[in-house]
Amino acid sequence: MFTFKTHIRMGDTDAAGILYFVNQFQIAHEGFEHFLDSIGLGVGHMLENTDYRLPIVHAEADYKAPLKVGDPLTVCMTAARVGHSSISLLFHLFNRHDKEVGTVKIVHVAVDKTTWKKRALPIEIKDAFEKHLR
Repeated sequence: MFTFKTHIRMGDTDAAGILYFVNQFQIAHEGFEHFLDSIGLGVGHMLENTDYRLPIVHAEADYKAPLKVGDPLTVCMTAARVGHSSISLLFHLFNRHDKEVGTVKIVHVAVDKTTWKKRALPIEIKDAFEKHLR
């Protein structure tokens, strides 16, 4: 499991003053990027030095409690499935009381950066995410 901490910013909220639904996906993606950075395979590295990309092909979320400006969050990411060419990631968002306030599932697929055709996951990506299976 990979964990990072963040908080809700004013720009994350809607007119009702709570987390705007799309921003839960943004927070999850931020966790994905933090994880890649932590293993030396950040998005910048991927874009400049590899022959693959990992676009999102599916995303879903559940909202379990409202979040307001300033609310701290702990985001826990696990790899629910590491397949031949795709990774299914689960993100659990917890508030300051360790209550789960949201979940996100995102599926990335490996593609060739030139043809955008599906390909096998690169071994460094597959290994990194297999270490984080539940």
